[in-house]
Amino acid sequence: MTRPPRVAPAAVVFDLDGTLVDTMTIAPAVYVDTIRALGGPDVSPATVVGTWHIGHTPVVLAHFLQRPVTASDVECFHRRFQAAIADIRPFPGVFDLAEDLRRAGCRLGIFTAALRRTTTLVLAGTGLDRLFPVVVCGDEVAAPKPAPDGLRLACRRLGVGVAETAYVGDAAVDLACAEAAGAVAVHARWSVTATARADVPLVAHRPADVLDLLSAPA
Repeated sequence: MTRPPRVAPAAVVFDLDGTLVDTMTIAPAVYVDTIRALGGPDVSPATVVGTWHIGHTPVVLAHFLQRPVTASDVECFHRRFQAAIADIRPFPGVFDLAEDLRRAGCRLGIFTAALRRTTTLVLAGTGLDRLFPVVVCGDEVAAPKPAPDGLRLACRRLGVGVAETAYVGDAAVDLACAEAAGAVAVHARWSVTATARADVPLVAHRPADVLDLLSAPA
């Protein structure tokens, strides 16, 4: 039987890339290919990942192309990303975690820096769309992570307070976003690209750990 969460979160909101789904090899490669196809420089996947905190896809492309990005440029990215969708998988244990949290009475949501269009493709392609009724994307908020705007919007749509919400993410900007919003930060460390931080009290090395952390005795 699932135990009630210790911190009694009314909701658990997740980051998407590197937290729910394993896109941390595929998505950077799509950026690298797109940047090259649009006449930009040869960059490494790691360099691309290092810029994700600056904003969503058009902002990242503009950064590397050093010019304003057109709708055609963004479409070039989307065509390549859609071709790679079949290779994207949820991390093992993610479906079980979502179901367990729902049985524990938690409302579930996603706040991702990704565009709505790519997010919809990923969620539909992996089957996660049926588990997360609230999804906030990077192109729907004015300020990117670590600003708390998107997480706060997700909480409003879920009908819960930020202080009674846990935010689960793999990157430093996810943790900073949770802290800025006043939510409980849970560090997802099951991705090989997860950022290491020693000052986060709740660290999950696999999805099942999230439920254990939130339901452990005080």
